[in-house]
Amino acid sequence: MHNKIKLLLLSAYLSFAATEANASETIAINPTSKAALLDGRCGNDEWEAATKIDLPAQVSIYLMHDKDYFYICAKGKAEDITVLDLYIDHTETGQLHKFHLSAQMGEKVLTGNGWERVSGKWDLKDYAGFWVPFSGLEDPENRSNPIWAKGTHRQVQVSRSKFPGDTWKMMFGVSAINHEGNRNSEFFYPDKATSTDKSTWRKFSFYE
Repeated sequence: MHNKIKLLLLSAYLSFAATEANASETIAINPTSKAALLDGRCGNDEWEAATKIDLPAQVSIYLMHDKDYFYICAKGKAEDITVLDLYIDHTETGQLHKFHLSAQMGEKVLTGNGWERVSGKWDLKDYAGFWVPFSGLEDPENRSNPIWAKGTHRQVQVSRSKFPGDTWKMMFGVSAINHEGNRNSEFFYPDKATSTDKSTWRKFSFYE
């Protein structure tokens, strides 16, 4: 009985150690010779070279880079609106940056007061993206209740000069996903990551 308990404890420890090792691994981002077209589609030829990460509910994240830019595309289903939050650690300043793409785009940094905007909603410094398109109004007469297009994909390109080094620590959040009866499900990568704790994020490297 004593030996059996020892074996169970050893098995649990090895499982925990393997999980910690996997979490600490650096993921290589594939290079591309074609600049990504920010057209709301991940399936175009230029994304074939991308590193792909699969999330639940048929959501996928595509990552690639060239010498000037880092590219990310979040792909949901035809019935999803698909909102993307991209988090990047600035290793020199220690600041955590958040790029949000829904019906608008914006960049924030984490301060003692929480996430604070660093520029105007459409004042994009060293990055660009494809936001959720406007698709009309539920009440046109009163110009209220906007409708947002479904089935497009969120894309961001970030200048590599904006963050130092060839290895970035990042986290991704994808929301407004239809899953198990909920129209606004949200998924993260890494799945247990916390936006305010970079130790829970993952390292990604650019290689040629």
